Amino acid sequence: MRSFAVALILGSALALAGEAHAGAWCAWYDPYTYNCGFNSFQQCQATISGAGGYCAPNADQSQTAPGRRRR
Repeated sequence: MRSFAVALILGSALALAGEAHAGAWCAWYDPYTYNCGFNSFQQCQATISGAGGYCAPNADQSQTAPGRRRR
């Protein structure tokens, strides 16, 4: 019963944590390894420096911010 309670608490914590925040830039190390947790191009460049790879805009994130409609 104790292990069930621990599992329930851990499962709830993971569910509440939700999806990780994806940034505007992704570091690509190879076709299958990438990290989209960067808010600026400079952060991405600093991460791949020495490790290789390249930085690209996150295609899954909307590039345009919602704005006000003009009349």
